[in-house]
Amino acid sequence: MSASRFASPGGLQREPTFALLLAAVALLAGPFAPSLAAQDEAPATIGDGERDRIRIGVSLGGTGFLGLVTEYQHGDWAAEFVLGTLSFRELSMAVAGKRYFASGKLRPAIGIGLWKLAAWTENGSGSALIARVPLAIDWSISGAHAVGVEVGLNRAISVKRLDPDDDTPASTRIVPFPGFYYRYGWNP
Repeated sequence: MSASRFASPGGLQREPTFALLLAAVALLAGPFAPSLAAQDEAPATIGDGERDRIRIGVSLGGTGFLGLVTEYQHGDWAAEFVLGTLSFRELSMAVAGKRYFASGKLRPAIGIGLWKLAAWTENGSGSALIARVPLAIDWSISGAHAVGVEVGLNRAISVKRLDPDDDTPASTRIVPFPGFYYRYGWNP
């Protein structure tokens, strides 16, 4: 690939990025992957359905310097919402659907979602809408407590800059942001 493709505003926007394609394949193929729930210490089902779990916690890095996380898990699938800030002068909101693989203490996960960042100053406001593919490793310390590391692969979809005269298009590069989290969970 030549450097000129990265410099052109529409160069990579017409092609699907490898990371987004990989996440889509993993999420769509997830139901067909063999489940390792039989290796788990606790039963994987309660009655006729899969076990549900709610987790709340904090995150450092990723979609914000500091964030509050809420996650709902249903079996190996999860939906998460992160509310955070980068420098306490803006608001960051991220949503993602995730698929956890394997069972036990260490569980890798992959997801796909959106991240919205909004900032306000005396001179105006700006915002960015970003597509993200979170790749994570979740470590269950005990039944209720978990820590994890996540790398979000991010790509800007649209940007409204703080300077109204700046009409520079959004970058087409994929930018990785690492993050760490702690979550406390329970079964409702």
